[in-house]
Amino acid sequence: MEPLDSTDPEAIGPYRLLARLGEGGMGRVYLARSAGGRTVAVKVVRTELAGDAEFRERFGREVAAARAVDGAYTAPVVDAELGGPIPWLATAYVLGPSLTEAVRTHGPLPESSVRALGAGLAQALRAVHAAGLVHRDLKPSNVLLAADGPRLIDFGIARAMDGDQFTRTGVVVGSPGYMCPEQASGRPMGPAGDVFSLASVLLYAATGHGPFDSDSGAAAQLYRVVHDEPELGALPPALREVIGGCLAKDPARRPTPEQLVGLLAPDGAQAALRDGWLPVPVASALARHAATVMDMETPARGTAQAQAQAQATPYAPTTVDGAATTGGGDGGTVRLGASSGSGAPTAPTTPLPPTTAGATTGTATATGDRPSRRGLLLAGGGALALAAAGGIGWALSGSGGGPGKPLAGGSAGSTTPAGSPAASAGGSAGGSAQPVPVPSQSRADGVPPQPLWTYPAQGRLSSAPALVSRGMVHPQGAGLVAIDAVTGQEKWARRDVSATFAAVGAGRVYTSSFDAVSGYDSVSGQPSWKSARKDPGGNTISPGILLGADQQAVYLLASILPAGEAGTTGTDGVLAFSLAGSQQLWFQQRKAGTDPLVDSLVAGGSLYYTDDQENLVARSGQDGRQLWFAATGAKAAFPFAADATQAYCLAGGNGLQAVRLSDGGQVWQNRVPAGEQRMYTPVTVANGVVYGTDGTAAVTAWSAKDGTKLWSCPVPRRPSALAAPLLVKETLFVPGAGDEGVYAIDVKQARIRWTFKNGLNTGDDWFLSTDGERLFATFGATIYALPPV
Repeated sequence: MEPLDSTDPEAIGPYRLLARLGEGGMGRVYLARSAGGRTVAVKVVRTELAGDAEFRERFGREVAAARAVDGAYTAPVVDAELGGPIPWLATAYVLGPSLTEAVRTHGPLPESSVRALGAGLAQALRAVHAAGLVHRDLKPSNVLLAADGPRLIDFGIARAMDGDQFTRTGVVVGSPGYMCPEQASGRPMGPAGDVFSLASVLLYAATGHGPFDSDSGAAAQLYRVVHDEPELGALPPALREVIGGCLAKDPARRPTPEQLVGLLAPDGAQAALRDGWLPVPVASALARHAATVMDMETPARGTAQAQAQAQATPYAPTTVDGAATTGGGDGGTVRLGASSGSGAPTAPTTPLPPTTAGATTGTATATGDRPSRRGLLLAGGGALALAAAGGIGWALSGSGGGPGKPLAGGSAGSTTPAGSPAASAGGSAGGSAQPVPVPSQSRADGVPPQPLWTYPAQGRLSSAPALVSRGMVHPQGAGLVAIDAVTGQEKWARRDVSATFAAVGAGRVYTSSFDAVSGYDSVSGQPSWKSARKDPGGNTISPGILLGADQQAVYLLASILPAGEAGTTGTDGVLAFSLAGSQQLWFQQRKAGTDPLVDSLVAGGSLYYTDDQENLVARSGQDGRQLWFAATGAKAAFPFAADATQAYCLAGGNGLQAVRLSDGGQVWQNRVPAGEQRMYTPVTVANGVVYGTDGTAAVTAWSAKDGTKLWSCPVPRRPSALAAPLLVKETLFVPGAGDEGVYAIDVKQARIRWTFKNGLNTGDDWFLSTDGERLFATFGATIYALPPV
């Protein structure tokens, strides 16, 4: 990653440039952000190619084909301009290193990681081939490692070069060490050629070298690809047969991508790519890089700050023509007899966790105002970032209290319905709802209901509850979408707005970008509020993580910068914007180095959040002054719940405790029995009862008044440690772990009414929210609306 200079434009289309990611024979790729805060990689075609009519035509066809690819582990194009003076395309930015960088820095991957990597990439090839494309340049630098799985980039882009001066008849296009024999010898290449290249990539991942490495140059490598057998001796025995079969010289003898998934991951790619699929050193570096990228502002080009900002991000996930990777595993894309390589758009980023929604009956979070935490953006389906750093996964289990707890994941895409106010740029959560009426006849005991409706997104949703406001359900993803809570129909979508920093309150859904907080009417989607960019003293406000909203203000972590200064973490203090206008209401500085991973809620005109000193902190919503703090023993990101008078924390050896909201005094505490270690789940509170799991395979109800255990209901397996249960009327919905589904527990009889399952065993978790009348359960790329009985 390099800083911008005077030769770079300020913006490309609707995207403001932040840094340069790479440069090569096709053009330049930039790190950029939309006005709505979405981070993308923008590829700009070289001027001399832009004037070639044949190239433009081919480039346009390839962009259209790439847009047709819909796969969880591919890199879809999210925006493009083909008719302007200089064509360009934008893809979502992947917060993670290339496979080349990871292996070069941290060494070969363990066998379990290689299997998961191969299964994910095989799934990606299925999507690419289904769109009528052949990748033709699958190599380690075109594979990015995200927390929730690999991303295959640069699919089909080389085909846009077929008619240009670099790829005349007889010219071999690709990377010599990773080509298939038919490609290396100039013969036609089909999907089986990609399988051969994938096997070469997996061998590199497992050993640190390719199957046909040679010190004698590209020509020698090509000869070895066509005539020699691969070097498989360093592979683990269990992988040798699988990878060897993919490297067969005869394309007909190679397995298909579907068969390869079964050989590498019998339970499927998503099951193999659960939390922890990456080794700890890679995951830790990924977390550090992701935090740095999300903090990036638009610096004055050529300044020391710009240089430092670019150097602070060691991974450059987008490469152009192999230019960003030299030596080692790839050697770049080589066009024998011509200039170097093809372009490389990036893959979807793992979104940041937004705020939770919901209007939980009997809780203090009626507006569903919950925080999003940047520290969880790497979590995918779980708490990878903290676990990688030596922490415990459940400590990042999402925001506490009320309707549910957010946790990060992937992004999603959709089409915009006619008449929606969606902007043209970016991608969003989306899809077409499929309402299913509930059968009128009574169900047998234990039989789950049919969903009231289902909303299948076109891509993967964030692993987080949906936000709920004024009868609209807002899925968490890269874009901002509204779904009618009753019918399941998508009402509007804004594709240029990132919903990864979000909150709901005062009839709006709020999003935080790098320079402002914006509010959109929940029903119409129209922008109706935007925060000031300057404080009363004329200093620049740098917004960060949203902590919540109520009828008076939006609360967030932020930084205040002297006029003209750029670049900040956006987490130096706590700030409130007044909803009556747009100005800063107050700002309170936090201690230097304080962890930005917090859990928070807004209730009764006050802001409550955890800190990294294991305290629960209360601040006045009017002026931000600290009212009190209570030593709960809960880590900064550990969730808590609250009703009108008390907060409830369930953590570590301290067990379950209640703290008064008025002064922070402890009301009661249920300690863990001496010598026991338990993994608690988040709790919720409603109607004077606290619900949660104390580390056993049971759901427990405690009296909110004194902590007395009221009842305990056994469940088949220990519930998910990532999301809280949720009460809707007299049914407590408890998210099971993965394929266990959602348990519906009758709180009057303390028994399971029924269990809703979708038949999928993908390793995803369930995240719950409600409008008080129905449950909205998010799983992978789908939201299910369920009745409470």
